Amino acid sequence: MEKGCVRFLDFRKIFLLTNMFLSWMTALFIGRNAIKKYLVASVILTKLVEIQFSYARKKKWWWFYKTPTFDGMYPNHWGPYLMGSMWILKFTFGKFPLFLLVNAIVDFLYAFPGVWLYKKLKIAHLKRINRLQFFLFMMVNALNLYMVQFVVAKVSKCFSTENLGKFQPKFKKH
Repeated sequence: MEKGCVRFLDFRKIFLLTNMFLSWMTALFIGRNAIKKYLVASVILTKLVEIQFSYARKKKWWWFYKTPTFDGMYPNHWGPYLMGSMWILKFTFGKFPLFLLVNAIVDFLYAFPGVWLYKKLKIAHLKRINRLQFFLFMMVNALNLYMVQFVVAKVSKCFSTENLGKFQPKFKKH
């Protein structure tokens, strides 16, 4: 194959798509109730992170592997980030200190050895920010995730079938 040709089955594509697929396979074990409870907040945050990463790419904070037909950011967001958010919420929502601790550990692993691995595999690397700044960026998103899930939980509680009966007007008989 010529040097300038785009390879269809590039190792980076395989790595990222496998990572996304394996993340989604964990959905089989998370439970239907957890998916119903945490999917909305996780999708909202994943979309927010996707927007932030696109902005950061334009500002050259980091670089992600990209071809005309494949963008390396999306498998990361819609695989490990989405499913990881749901798993973390499942085990830590309602226990804020534990939520912060678990996110700090996961974000540390992503910001330090994870960024190193992605650079070695030529999938992504940081350009205008350092690993500590990236870690803090991810921790802010963890706080956003908790806040969004808190709001989603309150709204869904208001509209639960148990509470809907409380809001119906009662008419007096004359």
